[in-house]
Amino acid sequence: MENREIEDSNKLNNAIKQHKSTANQAYFNFIKSNLGIGVIVLPFVTYQVGLLWSVVLFIPIAFSCLKSSHFLIEIADDMNIENILYANIIKQTLGYIWAQILDIAIILQLIGLCIAYLIFLTESLAQSLHQINIEMTKLQCLLITLVIVIPLTFVRKIHFFHSTSKYGFYCALASFCIILYDCQDRVSVGNFHFSNLIHFKNTFNYVGVAILCCEGVFTVLPIRDSMKNKFEFKSVASQSLLTAFGISIFLSLISSSTYQGNTQSIVLFSIENPILEVISLILYSISLLLTFPLQLFPAVQIIEQMFQKNMIEFINFNDIEENSNQESPISKNIASTNDKIDDIEVDKDDQVFEDRLLQIIIRSLLMITIYFIAYQIPHLSHFLNLIGSIFGSLLQFCFPVLVHIIYFKNSKSNRPVIQYAIILIVSMLAIVLGTAESLKHLV
Repeated sequence: MENREIEDSNKLNNAIKQHKSTANQAYFNFIKSNLGIGVIVLPFVTYQVGLLWSVVLFIPIAFSCLKSSHFLIEIADDMNIENILYANIIKQTLGYIWAQILDIAIILQLIGLCIAYLIFLTESLAQSLHQINIEMTKLQCLLITLVIVIPLTFVRKIHFFHSTSKYGFYCALASFCIILYDCQDRVSVGNFHFSNLIHFKNTFNYVGVAILCCEGVFTVLPIRDSMKNKFEFKSVASQSLLTAFGISIFLSLISSSTYQGNTQSIVLFSIENPILEVISLILYSISLLLTFPLQLFPAVQIIEQMFQKNMIEFINFNDIEENSNQESPISKNIASTNDKIDDIEVDKDDQVFEDRLLQIIIRSLLMITIYFIAYQIPHLSHFLNLIGSIFGSLLQFCFPVLVHIIYFKNSKSNRPVIQYAIILIVSMLAIVLGTAESLKHLV
């Protein structure tokens, strides 16, 4: 009997390991979660602030993102529990109320990013159709994207993206190469200038967008937990972030100095050759489509957990009120789901509800909300600046610093006080001034 139990346990462990990602897969997953919409809007705001000043601004933002990711990973490594979420860390260090606030803020930022993705997909579709003399309204283009986007939102397992993230990254790189090729053609005829160096006035048009070039902080812990050896992830995350930062700043400097005043809010629209423009838009659209559900995954996970908790409390209350000895079918369903979540590690981060219908309802309502807001947004760069300035600064910089300070307050090791100070200064300036600047343009 004991041998049978050992054999069954080995089979389960082997099944779990098959779904775990390698360091290489986690590297591409994390790069892909950072190379989103921000990188193709960055050249536009880079031209606004000037080439030299954009580099000066980007360095502390990149440093803050790298260190805040490290802070979360260090806490998760020290806690050493399975499938830890950002909210779990907040709850342990700041308390339950702050964990609830964090969950809501994460949902809002991730929904904001998905809205930005949809705006890009819609505008790309309209631009591509325009090249073949087909004119469509924004609403018509949004409805067409439904056919592609909606099925992706029902992906329930993060390991689905282990291979697709790599191909999405290659599509993004191919799109960037087309931009560089077009820039090279313009350089060959003398359209390349370094005269636009510093414009202090537009500083806080830049900061929020730059923060969203580091948008993958919410996937730090899910991707870490998806690895076979999660304690390797700190170095993997550093390599991924440095790669993403290098691509972002290099592309923005080259394209903004080449296109100059012709730099569009989405840099792909600046490409002069219509065929190359359409190809680049298709490639980057594929890349974002593969990123969209990866970004939506943490938000959906949080929302489903909120529903699950409320349903359990409601059912338990009714059971007590009715003083019944029989367990309700819904209660049994949730209880069985909880047992499976506890027993099977591989499914614990992939699904919350066993009830597929409830999942479909939650995700459908979420997508309807995202589509409605996307239709109302007038300007992508200012919207990204607002999202990055408010939620990016709070969630990617402030909270990781605060929880790291509290969690390691009794540690005998040296505290990175200077790092804390840099990150908090960057985040406070972005929240106050970046939000004010973006609201001025949106309202």
